[in-house]
Amino acid sequence: MDLEGLLLDAAHPEELTGMLVAGLRLNLPTVCALPASTPLSATLVALGLAPAIGDPANMAVSLVRSEGPRPRGLVDDFSLANALRAGVAAGGGPEVIVHLAAIAREAGVTGFGQMMRVLAAETPEVDPEWLREYGVPGLLSSLGDTLRDVPTVAGNLKEDLPPLPPVPGQHTRLVFVRARASGAEAVCRVSKGVTETAGECRVFGSEEEAVSSVLRGEIGDGAMLIVGGCGPRGGPGLLRLDDLGKSLKEAGLELPVVTDGLAPEGAVGTWISLFTPEAAAGGVLSLLRDGDALRIDLVEGRIRTRAGDFESREPAEFSDRADTGYAARYTQTVLSALEGAGFG
Repeated sequence: MDLEGLLLDAAHPEELTGMLVAGLRLNLPTVCALPASTPLSATLVALGLAPAIGDPANMAVSLVRSEGPRPRGLVDDFSLANALRAGVAAGGGPEVIVHLAAIAREAGVTGFGQMMRVLAAETPEVDPEWLREYGVPGLLSSLGDTLRDVPTVAGNLKEDLPPLPPVPGQHTRLVFVRARASGAEAVCRVSKGVTETAGECRVFGSEEEAVSSVLRGEIGDGAMLIVGGCGPRGGPGLLRLDDLGKSLKEAGLELPVVTDGLAPEGAVGTWISLFTPEAAAGGVLSLLRDGDALRIDLVEGRIRTRAGDFESREPAEFSDRADTGYAARYTQTVLSALEGAGFG
């Protein structure tokens, strides 16, 4: 098409991230329009690919005329660290990690996996009311010296940011939890004062199965819902469990959920998501059975179970929802969620 530059916009964060990955491959001057989703807006500005102040369309035209910086020159370990801090501080959950892992892989940046485990865990979420009042420029200003002053499509990141009062009440953060023996890993969004979650496992091979059980009134207090088949291979494609979140709310249940998919927006209770290796790949989730006791220690970041000897168990089978065509190719080559859930 003989393109000179790209102005990217989309209704959903995953679509915009996919476009950005394509933009990195083309490496044309690229500007992202800011979506309504504040966490992704903060992420894109801190990454250097969207202006904090000003019109993205005018910025895109100016960038082409001035032969300004291209995305592969802007996306590096410093800008990715900025984007991760800004996205988590703006209230972004594990989905921010997935998007940035995909971008880092496409940009050829190594070491993002370790970076995200450190920075995500130490970055608190700012007060939502404060964020609505001061917006993305205020958020970036509040992060201060924790951000690198990197180049962006609109100049250096810290130029023209307003001075602000201290940010009140920072609590929620992302915690990576691991199973000591198996090396299984997941991510939990933790509120202040929550130190652990535990329950008796109720295991489901899909979101549909879990929703049906909730609607039939089969789930009681003390249960921990284990929902497999929602990861990149099992989906196919990383699934967000919106229907399960809605059904739990309608049933008046606030139960812990462990899944290889994503938690819904505004999820109530504790959700342990992006469990990897995912169930469809024979991970720990596929070895859990109804009645197993499971405890997630959110202080030490450990997954603990009294399920007995896993070595004597066969992984549960999941219905094959991707046996032909492009979806089958995807499930054969897809990376884990924590690596961006894209093609290997």
